[in-house]
Amino acid sequence: MEELKAAIERRFPDAVADLQRYLRQPSVAAQDLGIEATVHLCCDLVGQAGGSFRVLDDCGGNPVVYAEFEPGPHGNPDRTLLFYNHYDVQPAEPIAEWTTPPWAAEIRDGKLYARGVADNKGEQVVRLTALQALRDVDGGLPCRVKFLIEGEEEVGSAALPRYLAKYRDLFRADACIWEFGGRDELERVSLVAGVKGMAYLQLWCHGADVDLHSSLGAFTDNAAWRMVQALATLRDAHNRILIEGFYEHVRKPTAAEVAAVQRLPYDGAALRRNYGLRHPFITEAKGQDVRIAMLYEPTCTICGLESGYYGPGSKTVLPRRAQAKIDCRLVPDMDPDDIYRKVRRHLDRRGFSDIEVELLEGGEFPYRSPIDHPFVHLCVQTAREAYGAEVVLWPNSAGTGPMHPFGQHLGVPIVSTGSGYWNSRAHAPDENVRLSDLKEGMLHIAHLLRRFSATRW
Repeated sequence: MEELKAAIERRFPDAVADLQRYLRQPSVAAQDLGIEATVHLCCDLVGQAGGSFRVLDDCGGNPVVYAEFEPGPHGNPDRTLLFYNHYDVQPAEPIAEWTTPPWAAEIRDGKLYARGVADNKGEQVVRLTALQALRDVDGGLPCRVKFLIEGEEEVGSAALPRYLAKYRDLFRADACIWEFGGRDELERVSLVAGVKGMAYLQLWCHGADVDLHSSLGAFTDNAAWRMVQALATLRDAHNRILIEGFYEHVRKPTAAEVAAVQRLPYDGAALRRNYGLRHPFITEAKGQDVRIAMLYEPTCTICGLESGYYGPGSKTVLPRRAQAKIDCRLVPDMDPDDIYRKVRRHLDRRGFSDIEVELLEGGEFPYRSPIDHPFVHLCVQTAREAYGAEVVLWPNSAGTGPMHPFGQHLGVPIVSTGSGYWNSRAHAPDENVRLSDLKEGMLHIAHLLRRFSATRW
């Protein structure tokens, strides 16, 4: 690996310059900002790294970039590793909370700051640079490498299953490396073998044609009260979700999965301190293990609530409408469409049929690779060797991504590993990565590819 480290060191200044160029091109799917220009730039980076590419745009949504890198003369053409990345990023707002502009891609104190640097443009450049370093040292790649780089991950990847279904043979591989990962608060390297699914719901309540004088509250209800009363029926004070049938299809974790979670590091005091939490964990009243709840239990969370006047001073109005956004994080074998139907039925039965409910972006299914799969073990082992640090394997993330269609259409084991760290601030102002983590991520990917090319299962 010393030769690989030296090759990465030589290529690193150019890699950082390429990443800065990529980051300075905004690509916000939610705002339809810069998508076409970013696709061109994404393809340029692939071609510059020696790969071929195709832009797929016939299944709706933003284009998907397919990239392929052939094995070298001594490589194994019968082994293929697929990388999943996305070129779209979160909106940069609130702009005023950034220390430097979100699209400036400035370096300060060994860190690169920009929207999308951790999630997920940085990981794409890390992987492309790892391929170049392997060519420098070995004269070619040890196996075939493919990329699927999509442009709607941050808005739910609604079109991605259609691309995977149509182009199943094009993306066929033996295993897949997912988009994210990094070091936790104790500098342990975290790998993830799955994700939760999600049903994201928009709720609307309309009570009148116009806002009314609040004195009319003596005889008429208002949309804000209707909404909060409806929301209060969804969950009790102990975090038990009260939607009928919500837990019906929850797959219980196996003994091996429970044991894997109980081996994970846990420091409740550090969690409270890092996030500035003001209240006890809601699991404490039930004596429940936070790790079990986070990975293996579904959730129902109010993400947004808006009605009436909320500016400075007072304005005495009776709001004409209210809206709420809710996300339900799902575990295997839950179905987002089924959860939508159950929420709709739940509200109807409690007299809230006037509240409109919409499932946004089609929902996402959960996915979890078998934690005893040889590819999972290989990723953990090569991470230990490349990083020289403690490695923590999470059976799945508490968050969500479009893993399920990869498992459904490609049938591959999936492990997520990346170059972020505990304070990368993905989705927040001042998103950043440490330059040293990018180098280590490049080394891990290169080392993993070498080992992967010789494995069988």
